[in-house]
Amino acid sequence: MSTSDEMISLLNDSFNGLEDKMVQCGDKYNAAVQHIMGCQFVLGPAMFLIKPAMDEIREHLVKVGQLVQTAVTHHAPVVSLIVQSFNWLAKIQGPVAGLNHQRTKLVYTWEGKAAKKYEDTIAAQNAAIEAYALKSDSVSKWLMEIAQYNVEYMTKLAEVVTSFLGQLVTVAIETATVFEIPFAVDKLAGAIGQLATDMMNNLVGVVERFVAALGKVRDLISLMTDTRLPKGAWPQSVEG
Repeated sequence: MSTSDEMISLLNDSFNGLEDKMVQCGDKYNAAVQHIMGCQFVLGPAMFLIKPAMDEIREHLVKVGQLVQTAVTHHAPVVSLIVQSFNWLAKIQGPVAGLNHQRTKLVYTWEGKAAKKYEDTIAAQNAAIEAYALKSDSVSKWLMEIAQYNVEYMTKLAEVVTSFLGQLVTVAIETATVFEIPFAVDKLAGAIGQLATDMMNNLVGVVERFVAALGKVRDLISLMTDTRLPKGAWPQSVEG
């Protein structure tokens, strides 16, 4: 991603319609339940197989719904992470790097202690500028890494919700005949179950990498210690 807008756009694309799709999933499930309940006396003993399967489907839908709600709640903080990551480059690293001291003709006319003090000061401050620039890049990368894992998580979650809805639409239990209902329920339970398993496997991998990135906060804290920034402060030209 070359700009924060592009990455935010990718994140928003994953969010667009996500809650609506979950509502549609719920509507399709409820329609299926109502259709089955309307045929329960004709289905007879088959209900002992149908009910547990429908309960399993509902559990998977509830879990995905909870993940979606959590993701929606954290949408704004993720956008902030992306924006701040680029800000560290555009508003801190770039301007600070531009402060690097350049020698002027005036320097060569100075002599004695003043000249030595100036040389020492610009050397220390140029080193501090380099440190700030490097640290800004490190902070930006850390923020971006966390943001990227959030975007990846959202993208995969959006794919799962779309697949769930696709299966509910394809199987269409609510329009099945009494004879077809047991087979349709079995087919849907198997498909949703497999999707749920694949989802957990994929999301667990993303979460593990996300947690690993958060663990690097120790590295971030260590950036605050640098001999080029005495006592964590800017090297002063005038002291005392």
